[in-house]
Amino acid sequence: MSDYLKNNERFSMFARIVERANVMDLLSARGEYTMFPPTNEAVETYLEEFGYASVEDIPDDYCDTLAYSHLMRYVYSTADFGNSTTYSNLLDLPLNIVASDSLDENNLTISIINSTSCIINSLKNDSVENGIIHPVDHIIYPNTDNGAALLKQNKANFEIYYAAFDKVGLLDSLEVPYLDMEWEAIKGNYPDTWPQILSSGGDGNKYLAKRPDYRRVGFTVFVVPDSKLLPILKSQTGHSNLSLDNMDDCLKALYELAVKKYEPTARSLGVDPTTWKSYDEMTEEDFKNKNNPLFMFMAYHMLDRFFSGTDKFVNRWGINTAKANPCEWINTMLPYSTIKLEAVYSDPPSTSKGGAFYVNHASQEVSSDGGEIRNRIPGALVTQPTNHFSQNCAFYYLDNVVAYDEDMTGTVMNTRMRIDVISLFPELTTNNIRLNGEPWYPQNNWDTDPDFRHGTNYYIPKEYAKNLSINDNGLFFVMRPHNTFWNMGGDEVNLFGSSYNVEFRIPSVPEGTYEIRLGAAYGWDTRGIAQIYFDGAPQGIPIDMRVNADAASVGGIYPAPSNADELAENNQTMKNNNCYRGGGAIFSYHGGEGPNQKEPGRFVPGKCDTHSDLTSTYRRIICKVHISPNEYHTIGVRSVYSSGSSSCFMMDYIELVPNSICGVGGFGEDSN
Repeated sequence: MSDYLKNNERFSMFARIVERANVMDLLSARGEYTMFPPTNEAVETYLEEFGYASVEDIPDDYCDTLAYSHLMRYVYSTADFGNSTTYSNLLDLPLNIVASDSLDENNLTISIINSTSCIINSLKNDSVENGIIHPVDHIIYPNTDNGAALLKQNKANFEIYYAAFDKVGLLDSLEVPYLDMEWEAIKGNYPDTWPQILSSGGDGNKYLAKRPDYRRVGFTVFVVPDSKLLPILKSQTGHSNLSLDNMDDCLKALYELAVKKYEPTARSLGVDPTTWKSYDEMTEEDFKNKNNPLFMFMAYHMLDRFFSGTDKFVNRWGINTAKANPCEWINTMLPYSTIKLEAVYSDPPSTSKGGAFYVNHASQEVSSDGGEIRNRIPGALVTQPTNHFSQNCAFYYLDNVVAYDEDMTGTVMNTRMRIDVISLFPELTTNNIRLNGEPWYPQNNWDTDPDFRHGTNYYIPKEYAKNLSINDNGLFFVMRPHNTFWNMGGDEVNLFGSSYNVEFRIPSVPEGTYEIRLGAAYGWDTRGIAQIYFDGAPQGIPIDMRVNADAASVGGIYPAPSNADELAENNQTMKNNNCYRGGGAIFSYHGGEGPNQKEPGRFVPGKCDTHSDLTSTYRRIICKVHISPNEYHTIGVRSVYSSGSSSCFMMDYIELVPNSICGVGGFGEDSN
């Protein structure tokens, strides 16, 4: 790589940056790297933008940052990237590589890094002795600032939201240290890797899992640009003469909108709205009180996890998007509230959205017996700005405000909420444990490669995740995504150990009675038996994961009856036994087909297994409970069986379903 830079005049300016950073020796040594060198034209644009006369004016320490931001460990050709993939550079900052809809002059797809830097197709995939090179037309900006600084740098487009975050004190929460030093102090108590994790498939294969190297603190912030917000405030609050020239008037209108949104739902969040003051009566201290409506409104636009790109919002792997829109349900920084992130492909009664990302959206829905209709809630469209993330924070634009209001609690959440277990833990998203690697890459000797080049399996120590409790005898194993495995999204959590005892928090939902289900791959002798708990209280008899759906105790008929009446009767039999077929929108590729499929959600007839057709991939009702408002709730799993083998308890996804829609024909009964 060093010879490439030294001998190509087109990259002489980046070569000088590398020299000043003392990184040229690294590029001369043996190793495996991928480099994205910017052209001289790209460096000149950067110099002009930041006011430098030449490369020599760039501070020494920032030359180091620039050099490492354009390097990745291991060799990746553009064929490895797929349509949307996130890697880490040598600064351990994300590189989001997306196949653009645009074509170059030769009608070739353009790959864009972090929304700004295009890989030059005519120069890409140039192999050298210690790696591969993909030149780019723009500097890859490494932003090592905290979240508060990131928002300040970009506030020109969202001055009202920035002023509101500042007024209620939420900017302070984005200034926490990027690296959690408490974890740094104790991580040495746990081994770097955990070898010989027995595959739960009963085939005798074993996995290698890695301990998380670090525990970063991260955030995601949603903002509504002023160009969208001002018309909303004018129409919904009656302040017709709003202008950015009078920010106090804008904040007053936003405060009044917050009152309008949260007055009906405040008590479910533990807040008495009769104590609220008018905007003019509020003091500086009042605005920072977490029970005031403006704080509540703004906190709902913040998440305590770092999504480096929209492709990380939702796990779309293995979801047939012709049947369902992939989504996630995530707690926000407003206590006891949940937000819905969704990739919308179909949106009846309107036209297809093509996989666009929305917040708190709900399509019009008819129950399976053709009865009750759920109204469509448009929600807010998400767009990803350029230079939208820093070291610990990312921000995204919304085209509408969002709130934990009556539309959200009464309509959007009045459905079967299917939740990937891995998404329950913010640390797994922030630290690139969730959705890491290449789902299409087959397991390499059952992922025992210590370099973890194509993805990493992790074991989660008991002190790592704040909403997770693990006993000393338990092993919490997080498997990287594989698009051929029988699970939703290709990834899963497995509990191992002779006497594991695990408890974790579930997303907040409106008050009511809920049916809670566990989706997993059952039916192997190496599976275990566990007692389920809700808020510490045992629920029903233990779940035996060795039982397939066609067992007498479940009653499923497979293949499913083709006659609609017979199918409905058999589904009722399964439900009477506290079971449902697997999701009809969930699929896995056949083993040999996985490497050919690099586009999530692409169902290929004849080359996929639909989970509703498999006797292993079904759903079990684990409890039916009343969920109270303004408090957090937990599910516990405790082993009650050890066969001397793995006794694995698999957790793929859970479903939270309001009891009111669980009857035959209700929304909760849909086959997808």
